[in-house]
Amino acid sequence: MSDDFISQSLKGILLNGINLSLESIEEEQHYILKLLEFFEAETKFTAYLKKDATALEVETPELNLAMEIHIIDSVLFMVPFASDVFEVFAEVLRFISNNHEKIIREFRGIEENKIESITELNERIKNGTTEKKEQTEEEPSSDDDYEWI
Repeated sequence: MSDDFISQSLKGILLNGINLSLESIEEEQHYILKLLEFFEAETKFTAYLKKDATALEVETPELNLAMEIHIIDSVLFMVPFASDVFEVFAEVLRFISNNHEKIIREFRGIEENKIESITELNERIKNGTTEKKEQTEEEPSSDDDYEWI
């Protein structure tokens, strides 16, 4: 690979961001919090959450502001404030590659249990109550089976 290709790829990520396919502002905030935990636990950098919980500031060990990380409309943007931010950039990519699916599953739950719409929720509630009725109807008959003992 040529250096030009790599630098153009990095430039593209910095300009266009990384689409995380998140579904809500709450999920974006959860993702930022997990990124904060990652920086604190697994890197030499210090991260601070901004007050609206949609952005993170990352400092070098020398306490210089290196990068600001935002999630806007499900897209993660990295805004460098120093010329040597490659390590921070690499840590963000490592976090995404190792934790993205796990964080989405943690927030949304297992896809089988995920409710897609209000009508689906109503159907599940309706089906859940009919299943409970069927179970309560079966219980007395199961007691009859043991009467001979």
